[in-house]
Amino acid sequence: MISRRTARRMALQILFANEFLKEDVDSVAERIAESLEESISPFALTLVKKTTHNEKSLNALIQKHLRNWDYKRVAVFDRVLIRLALCEMIYFPDIPVEVTINEALEISKDFSNHKSRRFVNGILDSIYKELKSTNKLNKNARLNEAVKEHKRHQHRN
Repeated sequence: MISRRTARRMALQILFANEFLKEDVDSVAERIAESLEESISPFALTLVKKTTHNEKSLNALIQKHLRNWDYKRVAVFDRVLIRLALCEMIYFPDIPVEVTINEALEISKDFSNHKSRRFVNGILDSIYKELKSTNKLNKNARLNEAVKEHKRHQHRN
């Protein structure tokens, strides 16, 4: 079984390729799996399908939070990564937001530069704050508290 980070990376690759191919995501997923010589995990496939299904609303949310930027000028990789992270943030209630944002930033370290990571972090943080303040996140409160407690414990040691 592959890790969730690996599954996220696969989902990102599928969505990034599909950004240019504009094909059925299942066929793109098959080709990516073939090229990686790995099967696509159920988590990755669910993430891809939910991101694709909600692409318009996710893009609208991103556009709303861009300051002095035209959406089309945002790097394709950044758009896809932000869209993927937002999908996970909104439609996967069992995954704490902090984990989602951290994973997006860790993955971006392999594919983008420091400015890009700061941009992605800023957009995700801005959207998270809006969603939280308007109670539009359906997150398991106990999971979020467990993550916060874990972080506090790590900082003490």
